[in-house]
Amino acid sequence: MFKVMIVDDEPAIREGLKTIINWNEIGFEVVDAAVNGRDALQKFERWKPDLTIMDIRMPGMSGLEVIEQIREQYQHAHFLILSGHADFEYARKALGYGVDGYLLKPVDEDEMQDELRRVYGSLHRHQQDMIVHIPETPLYEKVEQFLGSSSASQQGEDILDLDWERYQMIILEFCHLHGEESIQLFAQLQKFSDCTSDQHHRLIFRAGQYIGLLTEKPYVQNHELIQLKEQLWSLLHAQPEIYLGASDVVSDQEDLRSIYQEALSFMGQRFWSDDHGVLSKELAEIWKKEESSAEAPLAGEWSDRLYYTVDIRNLAAAERVLNELCDVCWKARLSEREVKSLCSHVLSLALSRLPASVPGSGSAVQQCLSLIPELYAVSTTKQMIALVVSRLDQLLQSINHGTHESVMKQMTDFIQRNYSDNLKLELLAEIFNYNSAYLGKMFKTHTGESFNHFLDQVRLEQAKSLLAQGMKVHKVASQVGYANVDYFHSKFKKYTGISPSAYRDQESTDS
Repeated sequence: MFKVMIVDDEPAIREGLKTIINWNEIGFEVVDAAVNGRDALQKFERWKPDLTIMDIRMPGMSGLEVIEQIREQYQHAHFLILSGHADFEYARKALGYGVDGYLLKPVDEDEMQDELRRVYGSLHRHQQDMIVHIPETPLYEKVEQFLGSSSASQQGEDILDLDWERYQMIILEFCHLHGEESIQLFAQLQKFSDCTSDQHHRLIFRAGQYIGLLTEKPYVQNHELIQLKEQLWSLLHAQPEIYLGASDVVSDQEDLRSIYQEALSFMGQRFWSDDHGVLSKELAEIWKKEESSAEAPLAGEWSDRLYYTVDIRNLAAAERVLNELCDVCWKARLSEREVKSLCSHVLSLALSRLPASVPGSGSAVQQCLSLIPELYAVSTTKQMIALVVSRLDQLLQSINHGTHESVMKQMTDFIQRNYSDNLKLELLAEIFNYNSAYLGKMFKTHTGESFNHFLDQVRLEQAKSLLAQGMKVHKVASQVGYANVDYFHSKFKKYTGISPSAYRDQESTDS
């Protein structure tokens, strides 16, 4: 069977071509379908189809441009062009690029089958001509086939013919490469594979969305893996972000599949990698030792904490909150997308409260929140936190107006603005990065009141104002931060000498 790939941006045509033709009867098998030119280039690299059926007009990259790029590496690839009537002359010009033929849309089933039989004959003759001198399959392709096979009964030595002293599998991810850059990447990395100056075998191969490195030279320590990453980075014309997952070192090639899966599993934790982008057994051991939290963090709780840090203009405290949030997400085993979604929600909830306490900050807040789509493009938690902190810094600079209030002034202002929240001295100590007992003493020295007494005074003064407006007692209690009405009643009477209802009636009579 010869392999066929269909390339068309219209789903109906892709699916229609798969079903209306009896491909097996003609001698073909449809291995994949691509939705545009970029997709076609990537899938061609994966499958290397014998025949590609190509739409001539597609958004972003035309079929002719795709053929030109493929022809640079695969001179013997076969193509059939699909075109509308308006593209007839354009399709005829494509014949000059070595395509096997063109078909007009809508595709006629009989005409398509005739073209396929003609191409099949050409492929078959070429196959017969080559049968006497079939080139040896490159070793990297044998490795790809072996690792991609699901048959556990196949033995490595039957396919790979390796006789290395040891084996280590390293999976590489190159971020933000597209189109021609990703196509050229493999060829550039082969330079490293071909280098034998250190007398160790190594092999670069394709591993799905990743690149694989099978190496005889072990890279065990973190600094060795970092050096390897830098060495590979220096070989590339483009200089992308690189992440790598390194397996254990084994001495038997029968273990190749297991260390391949091990390295892939490490890459699954790329979002949690350090600044060096290295993922190895060391990180996996930390992951296992960390106790798993049964519950995911609540957006409301964490948005309150983040809001408080922004409200007091404490960027360092905001960064601590974000780091702690990501740590909780790690322990809760949240996925990368879940973490990004949660952090976006926390940020939105926190900053939406700021305009109420900082008049005129609305536009600065909206500008800060515009970073949310960017959060989904970052590769690691560290990058995500750095992005948020950078934008929060810009936000705080725009609303600070250059003032530098003391910690005590910030605390009292903070209480005046947020008295209705469930404020605790321990929470403010964490936000301001102080020991809670020491902060309590500082606060009493500065205000003459304990933290709780000062908070009660602020709440009760606000309660007096609300009662004077005729508001019901239970609503006042809730609005100023007392969840229990009886407790509010007791506090108010102790503070004023009369009950809340009596105070309301008194104020009503006076007015």
